Amino acid sequence: MRLRAALLVALAFVLALLGASVSGCATTGDQTTPEVRVLFIGNSYTYVNAGVDADFHGLAPKTVTGRSAVGAYTLERHLADAHTMDLLDDGWDDIVIQEQSQRSVLDYQGFDHSVSTFSAKIRTAGARPYLLVTWARPDTKAVTTAALQAAAKSATKNAGVTLIPAGSAFGASLGERPSIPLNSADGHPTREGTYLAACTVYAVIFGKSPVGNTYTSGLDASTATYLQQVAATAAGR
Repeated sequence: MRLRAALLVALAFVLALLGASVSGCATTGDQTTPEVRVLFIGNSYTYVNAGVDADFHGLAPKTVTGRSAVGAYTLERHLADAHTMDLLDDGWDDIVIQEQSQRSVLDYQGFDHSVSTFSAKIRTAGARPYLLVTWARPDTKAVTTAALQAAAKSATKNAGVTLIPAGSAFGASLGERPSIPLNSADGHPTREGTYLAACTVYAVIFGKSPVGNTYTSGLDASTATYLQQVAATAAGR
Protein backbone atom coordinates (compact mmCIF):
# COMPACT_ATOMS: atom_id res chain seq x y z
CA MET A 1 0.00 0.00 0.00
CA ARG A 2 2.86 2.36 0.82
CA LEU A 3 4.46 1.65 -2.55
CA ARG A 4 1.18 2.30 -4.32
CA ALA A 5 0.72 5.59 -2.45
CA ALA A 6 4.24 6.64 -3.31
CA LEU A 7 3.66 5.83 -6.97
CA LEU A 8 0.44 7.85 -7.00
CA VAL A 9 2.22 10.84 -5.46
CA ALA A 10 5.00 10.57 -8.04
CA LEU A 11 2.47 10.30 -10.87
CA ALA A 12 0.61 13.36 -9.64
CA PHE A 13 3.88 15.30 -9.53
CA VAL A 14 4.74 14.31 -13.10
CA LEU A 15 1.29 15.25 -14.34
CA ALA A 16 1.59 18.61 -12.60
CA LEU A 17 4.88 19.25 -14.36
CA LEU A 18 3.38 18.26 -17.69
CA GLY A 19 0.42 20.52 -17.08
CA ALA A 20 2.70 23.44 -16.31
CA SER A 21 4.68 22.73 -19.46
CA VAL A 22 1.58 22.57 -21.64
CA SER A 23 0.24 25.75 -20.05
CA GLY A 24 3.54 27.51 -20.70
CA CYS A 25 3.54 26.48 -24.34
CA ALA A 26 -0.01 27.73 -24.76
CA THR A 27 0.78 31.21 -23.45
CA THR A 28 0.09 33.85 -26.09
CA GLY A 29 0.73 37.53 -26.43
CA ASP A 30 3.80 39.68 -25.87
CA GLN A 31 5.41 38.78 -22.55
CA THR A 32 7.98 41.59 -22.88
CA THR A 33 5.68 44.58 -22.58
CA PRO A 34 5.76 46.72 -19.40
CA GLU A 35 3.33 45.91 -16.61
CA VAL A 36 1.20 49.01 -17.17
CA ARG A 37 -2.34 49.71 -16.00
CA VAL A 38 -4.66 50.90 -18.77
CA LEU A 39 -8.23 52.16 -18.38
CA PHE A 40 -10.61 52.29 -21.37
CA ILE A 41 -13.49 54.78 -21.34
CA GLY A 42 -16.10 54.64 -24.09
CA ASN A 43 -19.36 53.03 -25.14
CA SER A 44 -20.53 49.96 -27.05
CA TYR A 45 -17.76 50.42 -29.62
CA THR A 46 -15.39 49.73 -26.74
CA TYR A 47 -17.21 46.86 -25.04
CA VAL A 48 -18.67 44.66 -27.84
CA ASN A 49 -16.91 41.35 -28.63
CA ALA A 50 -15.71 41.16 -25.02
CA GLY A 51 -14.06 44.56 -25.43
CA VAL A 52 -11.07 46.32 -26.95
CA ASP A 53 -9.57 46.15 -23.47
CA ALA A 54 -9.79 42.33 -23.46
CA ASP A 55 -8.00 42.02 -26.81
CA PHE A 56 -5.42 44.58 -25.71
CA HIS A 57 -4.74 42.49 -22.60
CA GLY A 58 -4.49 39.39 -24.79
CA LEU A 59 -1.83 41.11 -26.88
CA ALA A 60 0.01 42.31 -23.77
CA PRO A 61 -0.85 39.88 -20.95
CA LYS A 62 1.27 41.63 -18.32
CA THR A 63 -1.04 44.63 -18.43
CA VAL A 64 -3.88 45.33 -16.03
CA THR A 65 -6.92 46.74 -17.81
CA GLY A 66 -10.14 48.36 -16.71
CA ARG A 67 -13.21 49.64 -18.50
CA SER A 68 -16.00 52.15 -18.10
CA ALA A 69 -18.22 51.79 -21.17
CA VAL A 70 -21.96 52.41 -21.45
CA GLY A 71 -23.97 52.09 -24.66
CA ALA A 72 -24.38 55.38 -26.59
CA TYR A 73 -22.36 57.33 -24.01
CA THR A 74 -20.55 60.46 -25.11
CA LEU A 75 -17.43 61.69 -23.33
CA GLU A 76 -19.59 64.50 -21.94
CA ARG A 77 -21.84 61.95 -20.24
CA HIS A 78 -18.81 60.16 -18.81
CA LEU A 79 -17.61 63.45 -17.35
CA ALA A 80 -20.92 63.70 -15.51
CA ASP A 81 -20.82 60.04 -14.40
CA ALA A 82 -19.54 59.61 -10.83
CA HIS A 83 -18.48 56.01 -11.46
CA THR A 84 -16.23 56.96 -14.38
CA MET A 85 -14.78 59.93 -12.54
CA ASP A 86 -14.01 57.82 -9.48
CA LEU A 87 -12.16 55.32 -11.65
CA LEU A 88 -9.70 57.97 -12.83
CA ASP A 89 -8.02 57.95 -9.43
CA ASP A 90 -7.39 54.19 -9.31
CA GLY A 91 -3.72 54.42 -10.23
CA TRP A 92 -3.77 54.01 -14.01
CA ASP A 93 -0.71 54.63 -16.16
CA ASP A 94 -2.66 55.21 -19.38
CA ILE A 95 -6.29 56.14 -19.97
CA VAL A 96 -7.86 55.65 -23.41
CA ILE A 97 -11.00 57.67 -24.12
CA GLN A 98 -13.40 56.98 -27.02
CA GLU A 99 -16.03 59.49 -28.12
CA GLN A 100 -19.49 58.54 -29.38
CA SER A 101 -18.98 57.56 -33.01
CA GLN A 102 -20.71 60.56 -34.66
CA ARG A 103 -20.22 63.37 -32.20
CA SER A 104 -16.75 64.58 -33.16
CA VAL A 105 -18.06 65.39 -36.64
CA LEU A 106 -21.66 66.42 -35.91
CA ASP A 107 -20.93 68.36 -32.69
CA TYR A 108 -17.28 69.33 -32.85
CA GLN A 109 -17.47 72.02 -30.16
CA GLY A 110 -18.89 69.60 -27.62
CA PHE A 111 -16.31 66.98 -28.57
CA ASP A 112 -13.45 69.48 -28.35
CA HIS A 113 -14.53 70.62 -24.89
CA SER A 114 -14.87 67.04 -23.63
CA VAL A 115 -11.41 66.04 -24.88
CA SER A 116 -9.84 69.10 -23.27
CA THR A 117 -11.63 68.51 -19.96
CA PHE A 118 -10.78 64.81 -19.89
CA SER A 119 -7.15 65.52 -20.71
CA ALA A 120 -6.81 67.81 -17.71
CA LYS A 121 -8.52 65.37 -15.35
CA ILE A 122 -6.46 62.41 -16.56
CA ARG A 123 -3.21 64.30 -16.11
CA THR A 124 -4.28 65.43 -12.65
CA ALA A 125 -4.82 61.74 -11.83
CA GLY A 126 -1.22 61.06 -12.89
CA ALA A 127 -1.99 59.15 -16.09
CA ARG A 128 -1.27 59.64 -19.79
CA PRO A 129 -4.34 60.49 -21.94
CA TYR A 130 -5.05 58.83 -25.30
CA LEU A 131 -7.93 59.30 -27.74
CA LEU A 132 -9.11 56.25 -29.67
CA VAL A 133 -10.24 57.65 -33.03
CA THR A 134 -13.13 55.56 -34.34
CA TRP A 135 -14.04 54.67 -37.93
CA ALA A 136 -16.45 55.73 -40.66
CA ARG A 137 -20.13 54.89 -40.19
CA PRO A 138 -21.86 53.59 -43.34
CA ASP A 139 -25.22 54.87 -42.08
CA THR A 140 -24.03 58.45 -41.55
CA LYS A 141 -22.67 60.07 -44.72
CA ALA A 142 -20.75 62.87 -42.99
CA VAL A 143 -18.93 60.54 -40.60
CA THR A 144 -16.01 59.53 -42.78
CA THR A 145 -12.52 58.36 -41.87
CA ALA A 146 -11.06 61.68 -42.99
CA ALA A 147 -13.61 63.76 -41.06
CA LEU A 148 -13.10 61.78 -37.86
CA GLN A 149 -9.33 62.01 -38.11
CA ALA A 150 -9.40 65.75 -38.83
CA ALA A 151 -11.67 66.43 -35.85
CA ALA A 152 -9.49 64.34 -33.57
CA LYS A 153 -6.28 66.06 -34.67
CA SER A 154 -7.81 69.49 -34.16
CA ALA A 155 -9.23 68.70 -30.70
CA THR A 156 -6.03 67.14 -29.40
CA LYS A 157 -3.62 69.69 -30.89
CA ASN A 158 -3.42 71.76 -27.71
CA ALA A 159 -4.79 69.20 -25.25
CA GLY A 160 -1.70 67.02 -25.00
CA VAL A 161 -3.61 63.87 -25.93
CA THR A 162 -2.02 61.11 -28.03
CA LEU A 163 -4.13 59.86 -30.93
CA ILE A 164 -4.76 56.16 -31.53
CA PRO A 165 -5.71 56.07 -35.26
CA ALA A 166 -7.98 53.02 -35.25
CA GLY A 167 -10.23 54.73 -37.81
CA SER A 168 -7.37 55.10 -40.27
CA ALA A 169 -6.51 51.42 -39.79
CA PHE A 170 -10.13 50.47 -40.54
CA GLY A 171 -10.16 52.63 -43.65
CA ALA A 172 -6.93 51.13 -44.96
CA SER A 173 -8.06 47.55 -44.33
CA LEU A 174 -11.50 48.05 -45.89
CA GLY A 175 -9.87 49.64 -48.92
CA GLU A 176 -7.35 46.85 -49.42
CA ARG A 177 -9.34 43.84 -48.26
CA PRO A 178 -13.07 44.56 -48.14
CA SER A 179 -13.65 40.83 -47.74
CA ILE A 180 -12.60 41.16 -44.09
CA PRO A 181 -15.70 42.49 -42.28
CA LEU A 182 -14.76 45.14 -39.72
CA ASN A 183 -18.04 46.80 -38.75
CA SER A 184 -21.78 46.81 -39.27
CA ALA A 185 -23.82 49.58 -40.89
CA ASP A 186 -24.06 51.48 -37.60
CA GLY A 187 -20.33 51.16 -37.09
CA HIS A 188 -20.22 48.54 -34.35
CA PRO A 189 -17.06 46.50 -34.82
CA THR A 190 -17.00 42.83 -35.69
CA ARG A 191 -14.59 40.50 -33.92
CA GLU A 192 -12.01 41.44 -36.57
CA GLY A 193 -12.70 45.13 -36.01
CA THR A 194 -12.26 44.92 -32.26
CA TYR A 195 -9.00 43.05 -32.76
CA LEU A 196 -7.74 45.66 -35.23
CA ALA A 197 -8.60 48.47 -32.82
CA ALA A 198 -6.76 46.68 -30.01
CA CYS A 199 -3.70 46.11 -32.21
CA THR A 200 -3.64 49.84 -32.95
CA VAL A 201 -3.87 50.67 -29.24
CA TYR A 202 -1.00 48.26 -28.58
CA ALA A 203 1.15 49.82 -31.33
CA VAL A 204 0.66 53.35 -29.98
CA ILE A 205 0.93 52.71 -26.25
CA PHE A 206 4.00 50.49 -26.50
CA GLY A 207 5.53 52.17 -29.53
CA LYS A 208 6.10 48.86 -31.25
CA SER A 209 4.62 46.83 -34.06
CA PRO A 210 2.11 44.11 -33.13
CA VAL A 211 3.23 42.03 -36.14
CA GLY A 212 4.19 38.58 -34.95
CA ASN A 213 2.15 38.75 -31.73
CA THR A 214 0.84 35.26 -31.01
CA TYR A 215 -2.52 36.42 -29.61
CA THR A 216 -5.13 36.27 -32.39
CA SER A 217 -8.46 36.52 -30.49
CA GLY A 218 -9.59 33.34 -32.22
CA LEU A 219 -9.07 34.70 -35.74
CA ASP A 220 -7.25 32.63 -38.32
CA ALA A 221 -3.52 33.31 -38.41
CA SER A 222 -3.44 34.96 -41.84
CA THR A 223 -6.24 37.41 -40.98
CA ALA A 224 -4.69 38.27 -37.63
CA THR A 225 -1.29 38.88 -39.21
CA TYR A 226 -2.79 41.12 -41.87
CA LEU A 227 -4.68 43.18 -39.28
CA GLN A 228 -1.50 43.46 -37.19
CA GLN A 229 0.30 44.84 -40.24
CA VAL A 230 -2.47 47.36 -40.94
CA ALA A 231 -2.41 48.55 -37.32
CA ALA A 232 1.37 48.90 -37.39
CA THR A 233 1.25 51.01 -40.55
CA ALA A 234 -1.57 53.25 -39.27
CA ALA A 235 0.35 53.85 -36.04
CA GLY A 236 3.63 54.48 -37.86
CA ARG A 237 5.29 51.39 -36.43
